[in-house]
Amino acid sequence: MRNFNNEAYECLTSDLIGDIFYTETSYRGKISEVRQYAEVIVRKLLDIDPDEKVTLGEKEIKNRICALPNCAFLMKAMSTIKGDGDKATHTRYLARMTEEEFETIMDSLFNMLAFLLINYFEVYEFGSRNDVLYSFSMLPPIIRYKVLNFLYEKNSDNVVIIDKLVLAILKAFDADEANAWIEERECELRQKSTMTKEIKDSIMQEYEDDEKEGEEVIAILEMIGSQNMYELCKRKIEMVGNAIEQRGPLYLDFESALLVYKENGILEGDEPEIQEFNDIMEFLYLGRKRKNSKNMQ
Repeated sequence: MRNFNNEAYECLTSDLIGDIFYTETSYRGKISEVRQYAEVIVRKLLDIDPDEKVTLGEKEIKNRICALPNCAFLMKAMSTIKGDGDKATHTRYLARMTEEEFETIMDSLFNMLAFLLINYFEVYEFGSRNDVLYSFSMLPPIIRYKVLNFLYEKNSDNVVIIDKLVLAILKAFDADEANAWIEERECELRQKSTMTKEIKDSIMQEYEDDEKEGEEVIAILEMIGSQNMYELCKRKIEMVGNAIEQRGPLYLDFESALLVYKENGILEGDEPEIQEFNDIMEFLYLGRKRKNSKNMQ
């Protein structure tokens, strides 16, 4: 039986998320709340009993973190949050906390959230299940980017990771950034074959609202002879980029993706792989509020 239960932390997480994202408080206040939220993430990662004390700098906590796979990535994020969090909570630091400091600590917070999925895919290979990929695609692009970028650095041979990473770069940043990533790795990508079943499934997921259009994209790619990942990635950036320009992005953050996730992203099945994934996704969306339609991006 697990010690950490998402429901038990719903009220606390809702308060922290609300103060960080939905209220007009000072950066000092927001950064202090980020530190508390980071401690909740650590509790989740280490499956810590609610009655057990947790602080980011505690030696025992660090030792337990260091026993996790890929711990250096997490430790770096925790160190940043602890450093700025200490300044935000201690009265001996008299200067005003800046927007730049807040953005830095938020980047580390997103790294901590991404770590939950990074270690999930350490156990269950990315691309091995279409239903997991489908739900994963409902996360904000910046979270997907952080997860996929880390996975690519560890396994650059997985073409599904490459396919999804290029699109995450496009959606989290822009087409120029995505194309620059592709061009930098042209030689490597030209050596990787494409149009596998996994890639076709991946394309269909990008067009889940219009299967006919997805089939047409696959047909076009096959017709023009996209025989390697370089050609495929370039063509997909062009096609998906044009679609985004015409329709706008479906969502950019947790708030605008919440309804889509609630309606379509919770997977069915009692296999450990599915239960663990649903548990992580539930935690990632815990405390989030849906954006009003007028504020949708």
